[in-house]
Amino acid sequence: MEPTEFSNNWENFIKMLLHRLDIPTKEDIANLHKRLDKLEQLIYQNHPLSRQKNKSRTPTKKSASSIVLSIIGNHPEGTNFKTIKAATGFDDKKLRNIIFRLDRIKKIERLSRGIYKKI
Repeated sequence: MEPTEFSNNWENFIKMLLHRLDIPTKEDIANLHKRLDKLEQLIYQNHPLSRQKNKSRTPTKKSASSIVLSIIGNHPEGTNFKTIKAATGFDDKKLRNIIFRLDRIKKIERLSRGIYKKI
């Protein structure tokens, strides 16, 4: 048996195992991230209908992403993760996810590891 045949069989076995155990692949997770990014962009867009609804209601709370973005924006030279966490009170995982998404939609810039600046 040639090495390429063995590797093809091994890859097929792994794919079959992932499918049977319902384990998401890296591609599945990447597709989910793309869909989340599109949803966030739709939320941030200003639609005339959404502005009319907000005027008739009581003021709504700011989203977690907008809170983090405003805190980062208050530090024009950039701020670190610890400062953002102290200001928001969010747990590490939630804050990392928010920062990751804000970076993906180009709202913030990573200056270095753990240092962020609003674009």
